[in-house]
Amino acid sequence: MQKISLKQKLSGLGIFILLTLMAFSFAKIPNDTNQETKTIKSVKITLAKKADKNMPLEISGFVRGEERADIAPMMSGTILRLLKHEGEYVKKGDVLATIDANHSETQIAVAKANVDTLQKTLTASEKYYQQLVSQSKEATSSDATAEAIQSAKRSRDLQIQVAKNQLITAQGALNIAQTSKKNSTLVAPFSGVITALHGREGGFANFSMPLVSMSTQKNKEIETFISATRGRAVTVGTTALLQTEMGQPLSGVVTVISAGSDSQSLKTLVRIHLNDTDTLLSLGDFLHGHLMIPRLQDAVSVPRNALISRGGDKIIFTLNEDNTVKEQPVSISSEYDGMLDITTGIAENQKIVIEGQHSLVNGLVVKPYESN
Repeated sequence: MQKISLKQKLSGLGIFILLTLMAFSFAKIPNDTNQETKTIKSVKITLAKKADKNMPLEISGFVRGEERADIAPMMSGTILRLLKHEGEYVKKGDVLATIDANHSETQIAVAKANVDTLQKTLTASEKYYQQLVSQSKEATSSDATAEAIQSAKRSRDLQIQVAKNQLITAQGALNIAQTSKKNSTLVAPFSGVITALHGREGGFANFSMPLVSMSTQKNKEIETFISATRGRAVTVGTTALLQTEMGQPLSGVVTVISAGSDSQSLKTLVRIHLNDTDTLLSLGDFLHGHLMIPRLQDAVSVPRNALISRGGDKIIFTLNEDNTVKEQPVSISSEYDGMLDITTGIAENQKIVIEGQHSLVNGLVVKPYESN
């Protein structure tokens, strides 16, 4: 009887320990679940606001002088000297380079010989075709005579006119060659800075091919391209807000808008005068910023951190009146200064989740708190 009683005691003790452990486990699980639920329910929200009537249009470009020139020689020849360097300031009339004029002597001689030959050819042609006219007049048949005379005259006039045209062209080439001889030096057309040299001493300079590029320093601008659709909203006088790569702010104003757009890129050229009163800028500096243009369609504005991506879709989580979560696909028109302009998917004054949304699902009830 004592052995049976001991077994019962041990069995009862085991059951008691097992029940105690199960009770402890069940008591612990709800606490973990409650802790997890508490974390999910706490989300930060804000209200979607109506976007401004104007919207930013991002632009960028390199600083250039408003007055620029690519200077080409009026003759071909060897470059004897390049008297200025890239980045050097020059005054109007300064000599930039000299070209070997000996090559011009050869060009003049060839052009003059061509003119002389064509003058002789023209004189000989006039005599020859006049003889044909005279011979036609000596024909016996009156009808044949009249037709032959007219044909000879037409042939004479045509050939003589061709020879005259060739002579005029040759005389023009001779004049250019003679003028080029007097233009063996390149001079600066205005005061400014040398921005590029397209040759070297000892190299060959071709007629009408740029050898030196220069630009003004005082009046600066940037050229930028914008979409043709947005370009219709930009007007001369529109203010540009810009900054340098170092973050220094400055402003500008639109002075030129191209009348047409590139047929391939569908972009429109815009030129912006820079208000560089403090002379912060140097030629070649990179600027970026935006133009404020009228908004093409209504939109609401929300913080950038409200947006997440799921499966390639742009998603924002919203809350209804009882704080139930809804996953909302959206369309974005622009982004500026940490804010998104939403054209579809969000309404004005709608609750937007901006923190804690990565673990949310549709239909979940959450506990929101608003951002300051």
